[in-house]
Amino acid sequence: MLHVLPKAADVCPLPPQLLSPRPSPRQTATTLQMPPRSTVYLEGFARGPQYRVIEGCIAVSQTLPDGRRQIIDMVGPGRLLGIGLGERNRCSAETLSYVTLQPVGKAEPADLQDALHEMVLRGQALATLLGRKSAAERVAYAILDLAGQFARPARSGKRGSICFTLHPTRGDLADWLGLTVETVSRCFTRLKRAGLIDFRHPEIVTLLKPEAMAAIAAGTGTLANA
Repeated sequence: MLHVLPKAADVCPLPPQLLSPRPSPRQTATTLQMPPRSTVYLEGFARGPQYRVIEGCIAVSQTLPDGRRQIIDMVGPGRLLGIGLGERNRCSAETLSYVTLQPVGKAEPADLQDALHEMVLRGQALATLLGRKSAAERVAYAILDLAGQFARPARSGKRGSICFTLHPTRGDLADWLGLTVETVSRCFTRLKRAGLIDFRHPEIVTLLKPEAMAAIAAGTGTLANA
């Protein structure tokens, strides 16, 4: 799911992470290291421990009986993983990169409340995205969300730009945004041609114009140069 953007107003609807980055959690000696494409937990199985993501990206998904997958959230550093209601997992969780997890045992009530609140808001945002937004708006929204969660230090570049690691593949993005792989790739090409993003490597993306990207994601901007 996506970080909730405020409604379009006098200010540009940038994700909170781009305005006030989430503080990096403190790593302790008790951590779990997992390689890419590892299963953290499976849908339908008994719920296990809760974790806080220290580093890396995890896709939370549900699978239909015919094998189709719907990714419902991309979870990055600082967020809790494995929270939910009931005794069994309603979703599966798979690492999309090398991941470091910190078992948290029983989360503090305030942390749990914040995590559940964020989960509900992101669920609402995904429902709106899948039900009403165009392909370009969906991809723009996802880029803003991932830039907020996975921003990395930029050695050089245009002032105001944000460089981030794109952990999901085009196929992962397609399963998240309800699009085909070809449509996702085409939208990335259009956004690059319009001067909103740049990438010389598929996994390293630079968001050049966050405000313009946010306008497209909100449905108030267009890809005039695409």
